[in-house]
Amino acid sequence: MPSNEAGVKAATQGVFYASQEVHMSIAKSIALLGIGRKNLRLISTDDSFRLIPAELEQAIQRDKAAGMIPIAVVASAGTVNTGAIDPLPEIAAIARRHGLWMHVDGAYGALAAIAAPGKFAGMDLADSLSLDPHKWLYQPLDCGCLLYRDARAAHAAFAHTGDYAKALTNDPVEGFAFFEESLELSRRFRALRLWLSLRYHGLQAFRAAIQKDLDLAQRLANAIAKQPELKLLARGDLSAVCFRFAGAESQSEEELNRRNAAILKRVVQRGRVYLSNATLRGKFGLRACIVNHRTTADDVDSVIPEVLASAKNL
Repeated sequence: MPSNEAGVKAATQGVFYASQEVHMSIAKSIALLGIGRKNLRLISTDDSFRLIPAELEQAIQRDKAAGMIPIAVVASAGTVNTGAIDPLPEIAAIARRHGLWMHVDGAYGALAAIAAPGKFAGMDLADSLSLDPHKWLYQPLDCGCLLYRDARAAHAAFAHTGDYAKALTNDPVEGFAFFEESLELSRRFRALRLWLSLRYHGLQAFRAAIQKDLDLAQRLANAIAKQPELKLLARGDLSAVCFRFAGAESQSEEELNRRNAAILKRVVQRGRVYLSNATLRGKFGLRACIVNHRTTADDVDSVIPEVLASAKNL
């Protein structure tokens, strides 16, 4: 058995890859694994905030040449800031060529495949896929899901040392309990509410609700594009819309960032609509993300008047 020092040294040679727009939970997870955030390579994105495959290929080649061990790539099926969907088929091809595990972070966006499957070409090539039913299946907050192409991978990862080989060769279900397949031990029966919701309402009801959210986001983006006082920062593939108050041409980026932050604060104080924020390549923007089956066209149409009124008050 190697010494602890040697084991740590070997662990730090592993490298992970994701886009600059990946969710902060990925860096946090790599830190929790003991591999270290410095071994997460953040790959550049294109004008639509999607990972650039050529940049990924080059990063892997550089790390291999430096004696590092590429382990996995995390592709996003709907980034949290803009709803961008990475080019999944191209990323999968690179992962297969270099022997990397391909995980798809679909926590926010992947469930939209129920309504718009064409947007998610290549997602079926993932080795693992994370989903958050508490977002786009309208479930309680802590309802999450992790899917594996081969369940034996989870069994092997969490198996006791003596059971590792058994986990890789035996039936993926027989002999294992849920608490042996994740970091959690005690847990509530979260899946029950999701199962009941799907059984009671049917998949078509969820499909229609998600499609409505997608349509409402496009409605908002189209309205913003027609408003001279506002500027779209990102018009993503899903239901996130990022924009800002344009201001005067003479204003610096720093001034515009401060003004838009003040506008956001005022919008929230007024209490009629709730917006979040996103900083995209140094530009602070207002972010509307529609993932509620109760949102209406009237709700969406009230966003622009609220932003303009808040800007005027300032």
